[in-house]
Amino acid sequence: MKLRYMMYALLLMQGLYASTYTLDRVLESTKKHGVLTKAQYYERLSLEAKNRADTAGDPFSLTAEGTHAAPHLDKSGTEYSIGLSKKIMMPGVLSQEQRITQLSNDAYMLEKEMELLDFENGLKNLYHQYCLDVQNYRSFRASYLDFVKLYKKKQKAYLYQEISKMELIQLETEKNRLNAQLQALKMQQSISRRKLLILGSIPEKETVVFSCQDMYPVRRKVDYTKSLSLSKKAYKKRIQSTEETLKRYSRAIESIDTYAQYTNELDTERYSIGISIPLNFTSRRFEEERAAAMYKNSALQYKFEQHMRQKQSALMELHSQLQSHALMIDALRKNEYDYTKKLFPMVQKSFDLGEISVLEYLMNRQKLYQIRQAIYAEKEAYYTTLFRLYTISETKDKK
Repeated sequence: MKLRYMMYALLLMQGLYASTYTLDRVLESTKKHGVLTKAQYYERLSLEAKNRADTAGDPFSLTAEGTHAAPHLDKSGTEYSIGLSKKIMMPGVLSQEQRITQLSNDAYMLEKEMELLDFENGLKNLYHQYCLDVQNYRSFRASYLDFVKLYKKKQKAYLYQEISKMELIQLETEKNRLNAQLQALKMQQSISRRKLLILGSIPEKETVVFSCQDMYPVRRKVDYTKSLSLSKKAYKKRIQSTEETLKRYSRAIESIDTYAQYTNELDTERYSIGISIPLNFTSRRFEEERAAAMYKNSALQYKFEQHMRQKQSALMELHSQLQSHALMIDALRKNEYDYTKKLFPMVQKSFDLGEISVLEYLMNRQKLYQIRQAIYAEKEAYYTTLFRLYTISETKDKK
């Protein structure tokens, strides 16, 4: 009795110190401690710094030269020159280049945001799969314990020669099989839990428990965003980048080269300044740059159109699969209810009265287990499909 009270006290203390994680708390943990969020944050900073570096003005160039001259036998000395030169971009050119790259970087980071959304939905799915594993284990354990009670009851019946040894052996074999299956389900639950802890960036402690009270309900109709806003925003940014590129290479003059030089000769000092203006019309470079931007614009439009068609097709298929899984779950639940409340009690009664054999009884138990496993498998498929649907549709936080 004292041992039992000590066990109750231990369980109570464990409950007091347990840290419960809801789905929202799991997502918050991975945002706060997850490496993917940090990686994207620093990648954005890297792209911004690289853009500033690429569009910074060219530095001044310093040139110096010295020679020893002896133009006459009676006259010699040192001559030298020193100068500065710099390439100066016309007003607005560097800011245009910076905007071109910034728009492209923004599109890239929006696509990276889709990767983060995919990870979060994958984490939500993993949370639901773990909760299903817990439910499956608990249901099977309760069924196993009921069977153990039945086995002990039949052991006594065998002692009183109410059943044959063969029947008892059949029951014992089934009990051992169920125990092995129970241990496999326990291991599966443990693996799911550990995966959730790792991907959720949650400390691996025994006191960590998951709520599983906030699972998304199984519905035939699910609300999801059809606007595909992230894809459209990324596409718009890339189009704006190509349009800015067209403006960038429509300038008559983009830069001038300037220089200033001081020269000291034997009997002469010279100061000189000058500029050099590239004549863009003498080269096809700018024309080809504009053509490249227009071709890229057209390519982006066609790729985006194809991308949208593929997404819409995938969404239709996933939504159809989701409805199919929901319908199957409803049908299987009804079968389970009818079997549990109506048919199996009759089977149990017949078995207790000796009207059916052990083999018939075990076959009926197996049928009930198969129905429950079918429900479990359909729910697994439902949630996998649901969160895949949310990823493809770029939907956030829908329940």
